[in-house]
Amino acid sequence: MKFIKNNYKKILIGLIVLGIIFGIYKSQSKNTATTVFNPKKDTVYTPKVETIKDELILASSIDSDQIANIHFQNPGKLVWVGVKVGDKVKKGQAIASLDKEQLRKSLATQYNNYRTQLSQFNDTQDQYKKTKENLLVTDTIQRILDRTQYSLDNSVINYEITDMAIKESVITSPIEGVVTSIDQPLAGVNISPLTANFTVINPNSLFFKSEIDQETVTKIKQGQKAILKLDSFPDSEIESKVTFISFTPIVGQSSTVYQIRFELPLKNNELNYRIGMDGDATLVLNQADNVLTIPTDTVNDDNGQRFVYLKEGNKLVRRNITVGIETDTNTEIKEGITQNDQVVAIKK
Repeated sequence: MKFIKNNYKKILIGLIVLGIIFGIYKSQSKNTATTVFNPKKDTVYTPKVETIKDELILASSIDSDQIANIHFQNPGKLVWVGVKVGDKVKKGQAIASLDKEQLRKSLATQYNNYRTQLSQFNDTQDQYKKTKENLLVTDTIQRILDRTQYSLDNSVINYEITDMAIKESVITSPIEGVVTSIDQPLAGVNISPLTANFTVINPNSLFFKSEIDQETVTKIKQGQKAILKLDSFPDSEIESKVTFISFTPIVGQSSTVYQIRFELPLKNNELNYRIGMDGDATLVLNQADNVLTIPTDTVNDDNGQRFVYLKEGNKLVRRNITVGIETDTNTEIKEGITQNDQVVAIKK
């Protein structure tokens, strides 16, 4: 029985050793597996030493952060419109006015009401002067005194409200810019605050905006450099940087995306750049200089193990590699091959 147990242990150890040897052989044979080079289908490349960039390209469009929607606070008759669509306006410039005549008459009425309430207030104060001096003011008398005070205060408030309405009957532009829309361009009509809107946009407050998904937004930093290209100016590149990354996602999107803004450092006095112009923003997510690269279509994958085929004579030999930056066109090689090797893209 002891003899059988000892033989069983020896057999078990022998099987384990054979398994290890077979695994090593299988791994080596995988790494050195060969096939025949087909010059009609296969393409040979020589590794290059160059700079490789992992770039992110975002579809973008121009927007502005200085858009003023201006309207009257009160209804009235529109008697003057001083601008038209396309006009340039300065900050504080008057652009439209309501009829002030009715408001002035209302202000005169409010002033007369104030004088009436003031007179009544003084009469009441005189009537109860001795009572107050003798500290004989009852609750009833105090209520009478309070009512006259309230009436006087209300007359002052009504006067001030009418005076404010006169001042608000003329609207001005809060920014320098271009008039882009006018709801009611004709004078002589009665309007409400909702039916006479004026829009002014500052053409020098433009920026480039894009949308970026939640998987990529963490790779972008404020201040990061970018290159902008506008479809309207395909031959020009604009150096820019990220100026804003939203903290909350854009509402109404089917997936979680965030707004990202880029500086648009352009003088726009001639209005060459306009709201809504489309283009692309390119950001460099990762970059390596003076590294060995090969075409990405020469890189193969075997359950996570990257490898290439090297041309050795008329044969293709498999070689495992370690990769770095990967793009659609090129892949950085950290280990496995040298610049003297010839890698092959096999057409299947």
